[in-house]
Formats: sequence, C-alpha cells, structure tokens
Amino acid sequence: LAIELLERGLEARPDNWQYMQDIGFVHYWSRQDYVAAAEWFERAAGVPGAPWWLRSLAATTRAAGGDRAGARALWTALRDSATDNEWLRNDATRRLQQLDALDAVDTLQRVVDAWVAQGPPKPYTWEGLARAGRLRGVPADPAGAPFYLGPYSGTVDVADDSPLRPLPADSAPKRAR
Repeated sequence: LAIELLERGLEARPDNWQYMQDIGFVHYWSRQDYVAAAEWFERAAGVPGAPWWLRSLAATTRAAGGDRAGARALWTALRDSATDNEWLRNDATRRLQQLDALDAVDTLQRVVDAWVAQGPPKPYTWEGLARAGRLRGVPADPAGAPFYLGPYSGTVDVADDSPLRPLPADSAPKRAR
C-alpha cells in the first residue's frame, strides 16, 4: 500500500525524487527486494536536483543484494565522475576493492574447500595450502591485508584488521572461528 500511495504521489509530482527514494526504502526494508530498491534509488538519482549520494545508495544496495557487477558499474562511474569530490572518489575506490575482495574470497573458498575435501589435518593454514601446491603463499586482499582462514572451519574471509571490513552485508561470508 505504501508503494501504491507513493506512486500516486509521483503521478502528481513526477520530479519528486524523495518519493522515489521512499519507494526504494520500502522495497529494501519491507520486501528485501534489493534489485527493485536499487532501481528506484537510481531513478531518484536521475532527477534534477537530487543529491549525489543516491547513486552511492544504489550501488551499496546492489552489492548487498549480491549484484556485484551492477554495484561495480555504479561505483566505477561514481569514482570516475567524482573529479571534485575526493571523499566520494576514495569511498568508491574502497567499495570497488571490497567487491574485488568478495570475488577473491569466493575463489579462495573454492580452493580451500577442494583441499579440505582431501582430508588434511586441522588446523588449516595458508602455509599448508602452499605446501600442498594449491597456492603460492598467503593471499592478501586488495588493500594488502592477508585473508583470514578459519583454522578449524576452513572459512575464508577478509581479516578483522583489514581496511575493507566490513564487506557488504548480505554478501559477506559467514564464518565460525
């Protein structure tokens, strides 16, 4: 009903970016539909006079919903267009590194899972993987911090002290320590 009411408001005031933003939030919070939410945030960002941070909100929402490619495209566009906003340029760069870290975690997790399936003794270590010929050494995230490897779970994640932490919420791997 909230979306219907806001859409009726948009019929009367199609230039009201706040209504579009509100529709996005209804999709985000009430429906957990991150794709629809991001689309509404992007639509709101396209309205003349809308704040720049709506594009950031759309990119963050896409990442939270697992759409890394969409988030990467938005963050790249924000970084490249933020010639006069150093904070935004730096934030977009960090967000892109987070997406790269998520991709690396997925790749490393597959390597670890295949190794664990062969039954090496616990605790699991990056050094053990390297000795087994699976890796060349301790892998680092895009910010240079070594990735975390759960010694008893085999779960890969960014380290607690990584500047990329926290990763986008719903895409972040769950880990047991």
